[in-house]
Amino acid sequence: MTQTPHGDVIIGEHYYILASEAAAGLPKLVLKHDEAFLVANRRGDLPALPDSEFGFYVDGTRFLRQLELRVHGQRPIVLNAGVSEDALQAGIDLTNPDVALAPEVVLPGRSLRIARRLTVHAGQLYQLLLVETFSRDPLDLSIGLQFAADFVDVFEVRGHPRERRGELLPAVVDGATVRLAYRGLDKVIRATRLAFSPVPDQLDESGAEYRLTLAPGASVELTLVVSATTEPDAPPPAGGYGEALRRRRAVLERLDGAEVRSNHDLFEVWVTRSRRDLHLLLTETPDGMMPYAGIPWYVAPFGRDALITALQVLPFEPAIAAGTLRFLARHIGRVDDAFTDQEPGKIIHELRRGEMAACREIPFIPYYGTVDAPPLFLLLLAEYWKWTADLAFARDLWPTAEAVLAWMQQAADLHGGYLTYARRSPRGLVNQGWKDSHDAIMHASGQLAAPPIALAEVQGYQYAALLATAELAEAIGRPERAPDLRERARRLRERFEADFWLPDEAYYALALDREAQPCRVITSNAGHLLWTGLVSDSRAPLVARRLMADDLFTGWGVRTLASGERLYNPMSYHNGSVWPHDTAIAAVGMRRYGMADAFITLATSLFEAVLQFEHVRMPELLCGFSRVDDYGPTQYPVACAPQAWAAGVVFMLIGAMLGLAPDAAANQLTLNRPRLPGWLSWVELRNLRLRDSRMTLRASQGQDGAAIEMLSRQGNAELVVRR
Repeated sequence: MTQTPHGDVIIGEHYYILASEAAAGLPKLVLKHDEAFLVANRRGDLPALPDSEFGFYVDGTRFLRQLELRVHGQRPIVLNAGVSEDALQAGIDLTNPDVALAPEVVLPGRSLRIARRLTVHAGQLYQLLLVETFSRDPLDLSIGLQFAADFVDVFEVRGHPRERRGELLPAVVDGATVRLAYRGLDKVIRATRLAFSPVPDQLDESGAEYRLTLAPGASVELTLVVSATTEPDAPPPAGGYGEALRRRRAVLERLDGAEVRSNHDLFEVWVTRSRRDLHLLLTETPDGMMPYAGIPWYVAPFGRDALITALQVLPFEPAIAAGTLRFLARHIGRVDDAFTDQEPGKIIHELRRGEMAACREIPFIPYYGTVDAPPLFLLLLAEYWKWTADLAFARDLWPTAEAVLAWMQQAADLHGGYLTYARRSPRGLVNQGWKDSHDAIMHASGQLAAPPIALAEVQGYQYAALLATAELAEAIGRPERAPDLRERARRLRERFEADFWLPDEAYYALALDREAQPCRVITSNAGHLLWTGLVSDSRAPLVARRLMADDLFTGWGVRTLASGERLYNPMSYHNGSVWPHDTAIAAVGMRRYGMADAFITLATSLFEAVLQFEHVRMPELLCGFSRVDDYGPTQYPVACAPQAWAAGVVFMLIGAMLGLAPDAAANQLTLNRPRLPGWLSWVELRNLRLRDSRMTLRASQGQDGAAIEMLSRQGNAELVVRR
């Protein structure tokens, strides 16, 4: 651990996220639209707290760091606060505290209702204030808004140090508007324009004040539009709060996904919240909808995260997979560039657009330091084909698939058939799998593994991708590619079983290091091997049993690192915490090998965990402490919420409960050994699509697994249930 002269902490070489003591425990309201997002407190304020994530951000820059409402200089009292069911606006009801207006005059508490509404659209933050009085006497009121902009990059908010910054420009106050601006080191002028209506009685570079007189029972409406722009002289946006909301709703109406219904109200709440979080994180790109990873730290395209999320929700919203695949295909690696760890045929890890990216202070421009996104891309493409049989789409993306295959084959041939990683960029990630903390890959002694590193789960992704792409090649008229792909998969599995299996542990190693020595530590990574089918049938029960042992299974989920290991810390990012998507992957892997009881146990633990979190929202991760009766899981202080692949967990579990196995080319949907947990009497999937057909299915508790009914069908798809 080192400390810079500015007090910024860098741990190892990871882009560490600092936890603010001021903000970590505060409830937050979050909104997002495309590249813009808002993190506010329950008052709807952006409080001026040090080292906090509160603010209004666009394209990776915080354009507004403070926006605080005052009534006669005092903070109003929160009556109610939340985000609407469609996740498009925040609604906060406030009232005034007791205020001494003069020695003999007091504004009694709860004389006012201030209905505050916030929404975000196209780089603008819209605020609507409806102030109404319930006093019997006329009221003279002062309603103030304090504001400030710092134009810091989101990486600065996370705690990443900078040697120098650009310059703040003089504020411009003109009538009902204020313009705050900053010229970055990239020579771009970023400006925040605040437009008030009606014109405030007092307005300067740091605040606005309305002095109002309200008759008994009267009300007044005050609006503010905050525009973030790199074109300071651009005209203000047309339309107000209502128009912004209408446009946001129009986008949601275009999303045509399968609906989930069940007998369990709380399970439905989880499903509904997860879908809203997923839609909140979607960004409309020229290639279609793509999920961004999470708020507040990862509002950007992430290859691995988007691919896994799209796989999780593919049966329910296939358009997300299509948009994700097209976006990643457009950004595929084309040159060899050490600074961004780019190679031809690689899929991006992360793409940022802020000042630090433009100045190459960070390599995410885009950055390609990911070893698992390439095989996951192939897996998603093949799975999308299985659900849609969209021949034109598959053929259009086949050249990208060939480029990815070429990268995989060349990379694997250099390292005995394994996909490995070793950072080339001096500013890149040390570890380039999903556990990308600098200390996440280690030996039993605690010594960190030396690169190049072959991660266990990545070989599983490679194995599944080779087989899936072989099948896809045959389907689109390229059968000559299939035999070699299948042979590569066969050899990989044979060698993997010999090199990664730890006989004394009856488990798989986390990774192989530079000397091809196994990292003999017990982790959750083997759950991904079950998911991808790389594990032999004889060893799968051993792996599942080990995953369910007390040192890994907490009762809320599976730890990333077993509690007996040297570097175990249940409050770390990857060395003992519980990641819901990671547990769900292990659960679905167990289901694949017929271990339904273990699957149900893990699915139930995740359901019981999410019920303990605010808004029934599954966070990015939670601390890995063991479950204790009468207490909920322990929150991780800087977890993203919402987060994409955490939102996708429930859909992944539903698909596994029903055993969904599509074959759109044959126009057949198979349900393999469907089974519901005991607490779920029935579940319905409405408007489930396969190729050109749509169907509504109901699964109910039965004597031998779940009983399946076809309630309706449009088209001629065949439904097969296998016991």
